[in-house]
Amino acid sequence: MEITYINDGGESITLRQSRPFFLTKIDGTGNTKQSVKTFQAPQQDGAFYISSSLNMRNITIEGTVITQTPDEAYAQRRRFLHVFTPKKHGLFFYRGRQIPCVVEEAALIATNRERAPNFFVSLLCPSPFFETPDEVRVELAAWESKFQFPLEIPETGIELGARQPSQIMTVDNIGDVACGCRIVFKALGTVTDPEIMNVDTGAYVRVNTIMSAGDEIIVYTHFAGKRIVNIINQTETSAFHLLDTGSTFIQLDAGRNVLRYDAALNVDLLEVSIFYRPQFLGV
Repeated sequence: MEITYINDGGESITLRQSRPFFLTKIDGTGNTKQSVKTFQAPQQDGAFYISSSLNMRNITIEGTVITQTPDEAYAQRRRFLHVFTPKKHGLFFYRGRQIPCVVEEAALIATNRERAPNFFVSLLCPSPFFETPDEVRVELAAWESKFQFPLEIPETGIELGARQPSQIMTVDNIGDVACGCRIVFKALGTVTDPEIMNVDTGAYVRVNTIMSAGDEIIVYTHFAGKRIVNIINQTETSAFHLLDTGSTFIQLDAGRNVLRYDAALNVDLLEVSIFYRPQFLGV
């Protein structure tokens, strides 16, 4: 049983079943609760289901500060409260997963033993989903390197790279729920109207613009974080106005997603990458 908390100032603390912060209890990492909205007509038995959504997650941590001297206990208490400050947001890491959170309460409870006060932390997670610490990257259109050692160059020459032949690729979301993603369009030459489409649903994202060599367009499809960025000569500007009116900020469903990229002109000069973090209901 081990957890790590890192606040947005980069300060971290690890709690486990050892000194100085002996962890005794973690609660809230597995249970999920949702609010269900219904409508009941007069004289109706039961009700009509309208919608449901998961509530925020609350994680509580309990343990004991174990030190050799009262002065050391005081120093560890200072460190504990400094890292678990409610003035900074943070990330909670547990069993290879992370979840953004904010400190709701951090308390040190005095005991009859000055060197072993108990501690209690309550973390409120606005998003109830745990995520993988690292983003998953999928290349939908890129060059496959064929340059390797030992190197032997025949008279006919060698192939340094090969373009992926298919415009369709399967993305496997190992999470429990659908998640947003970051779509990166990069032009190797002049490209018109880059797009990506979910083959199964027909939903697509298309950006109506002409890209030149080196230009990038980044589409963020995360809930409450949707935006489009255009990067030209390392200068970043908003490109929301370039979004095609029929576009949908596609989500990656849990399981198999079949995606297809395209362009109105010069699709062979388009590189497409997708970055996402699978989301889980608990750990």
